[in-house]
Amino acid sequence: MKTNATKKQLNEALNYVNSKFDNNVIFKSFEQKSKNRIMFTLRVKNSSGPGAKISKFMGKERKTISACWHVHGYFFEFLFKHYSDIIIYSLDQKMTNNNDNWKDRNVGNFYSPINFSDCCNC
Repeated sequence: MKTNATKKQLNEALNYVNSKFDNNVIFKSFEQKSKNRIMFTLRVKNSSGPGAKISKFMGKERKTISACWHVHGYFFEFLFKHYSDIIIYSLDQKMTNNNDNWKDRNVGNFYSPINFSDCCNC
């Protein structure tokens, strides 16, 4: 993810998310790309803990350290509720408010469809 949010704002959002997910969420990467841009990745400390994404394919499940759709949703929701000028860029989306957040989509394939929101135990 890339954003114009400040380090302080991102840490506030992380603290909020951790209050919902038992302190299991961390920044895997956190890099100041320019004065106005930070790149970051959300992960979990424990893949068996809350907020962990589960890879599901052809009936098989595998725990991962990636943060799930719900972690990202609450993280972005906090930023948009508290700061009106926040922009979040993902690989295929630009989000500027909570109307852009919480959009679910298929991340599976034709034979094994699955939505983002179904890739965890939340």
